[in-house]
Amino acid sequence: MSNYHFYKNNNSNKNLNIDKDEVLRYLGYKNNVIDETTDSIIDSSIYEIQKTSSMNYVYAIFNIEETNEGILLNNSIIKLTGRDIHEHLKGSQKVAVMAVTLGFQVEQKIKHYSITNLTKGIILDACATAMVEELCNYVEKDIKALAIKSGYNITHRYSPGYGDLPISIQPDILNALNAQRLIGLTVTDNFILLPRKSVTAIIGFTKEKPRNKEGCLNCNLYENCQFSKERGLCHAK
Repeated sequence: MSNYHFYKNNNSNKNLNIDKDEVLRYLGYKNNVIDETTDSIIDSSIYEIQKTSSMNYVYAIFNIEETNEGILLNNSIIKLTGRDIHEHLKGSQKVAVMAVTLGFQVEQKIKHYSITNLTKGIILDACATAMVEELCNYVEKDIKALAIKSGYNITHRYSPGYGDLPISIQPDILNALNAQRLIGLTVTDNFILLPRKSVTAIIGFTKEKPRNKEGCLNCNLYENCQFSKERGLCHAK
């Protein structure tokens, strides 16, 4: 497989559904029992996020090389360092690097409601988090289909900041994907993605059988992670 570069920017993913149970989980509801008012605000917030999200993404497939300095992608366009990412990509022959974003309109909506209606702002933020996760799932399925067609399996996705993979690689990822020009995704001096409801992730292409999602056990935040205590996987990466 050569080095492919893909970009999608259309309305084909506008029908992605936001999982209401996921919204409740992000809001901290353990038993999913809520009052009618909150339920109504969640429904209207889900509709609002679906209506305003641009849901853009870009991904590319890179060659992979392991060295003493770390894992190099296409002769160190991106250099991945850390024990956890090394274990995650063990046996991988290529790597898909992806970036997704809901766009600045969602960012503006959340900021607006955080000033004018705090409850609505908090709920809208949770809906956006659930939506960006769903968009990641959508892109991962696209990548998986490509991998299978080329005779590969894939690992689950792995994001900067997870385990010991530093978020300081975000600028390199965005540069390699030309993400600012293609989907309007940038990064601050502190390596925070803007718009905020955005994600970058790495997926290995391997000839081995797919491994279970064991990433939580390797994460530095595992002992104090509320999501892992409640359901075993945070789904955030």
